[in-house]
Amino acid sequence: MILVVLIAASLLLGTIIVHGLAVIVLYGFSLGPLSRAASLSSGARLGFTYVFVVGFVIAHFIEIMLWALAYWLIGALDSIEEAIYFSAVTFATIGYGDVTLSGHWRIASALEGVNGILLFGWTTAFLFKLSGLLWFPEGPTAPDGR
Repeated sequence: MILVVLIAASLLLGTIIVHGLAVIVLYGFSLGPLSRAASLSSGARLGFTYVFVVGFVIAHFIEIMLWALAYWLIGALDSIEEAIYFSAVTFATIGYGDVTLSGHWRIASALEGVNGILLFGWTTAFLFKLSGLLWFPEGPTAPDGR
């Protein structure tokens, strides 16, 4: 069981690093648009929002793939397709239950679920803050324009 926890903790740390790198890249990309957000058209703002969302989808896909590769390489799941499916469902905390891990590897899937919740929360926080800065650069205004 110690080996399982060490592997899962390593994967958790690896995915946090991947996500941190995605945040750094996307933040760097956002500096230009945010500095001139007030002058951007709605279409440009939407375009930048799409870039950030797609960037995080790619990051989450990489994170899911890290878990899937580990499940497949350690032999916890028979095929890479099954491992990707299981990892995606677990990472997103959907948990259909049609594919499960056996024995002591179940603890890894629980940690992957925690990992997914945390990283989706981080993504949500970043997108919420970025959207506010991009779409409301002067701050909120009252309905009467004040």
